[in-house]
Amino acid sequence: MSLLGHNKSNVNVNSLTPEQKKDLKKVIQELDNSLTRIAAEREYQKEAIEEISTKLGLDKKLVKLMAKVHHKANFNDTVEENKTFEEFYDMVINNEE
Repeated sequence: MSLLGHNKSNVNVNSLTPEQKKDLKKVIQELDNSLTRIAAEREYQKEAIEEISTKLGLDKKLVKLMAKVHHKANFNDTVEENKTFEEFYDMVINNEE
């Protein structure tokens, strides 16, 4: 029996009951449907970002970052992280000693 991945299974396909095989197949089909929805959402996001970036002349990275920060509701954290990054970068990279 070949074992896949890190979660080595001691279950052999022949040891599954017809009901277990049916349950597994149902979950695989549901996961396939979920992955299809994810792909569609990613495509929508890509198109929406492209459209608004072109329409308003904005950098796509800016639109993506704004959406991500809005979704996570972490504006203040993001601002603080950027300030810290800016300070470190300026003092370490731009500081000519």
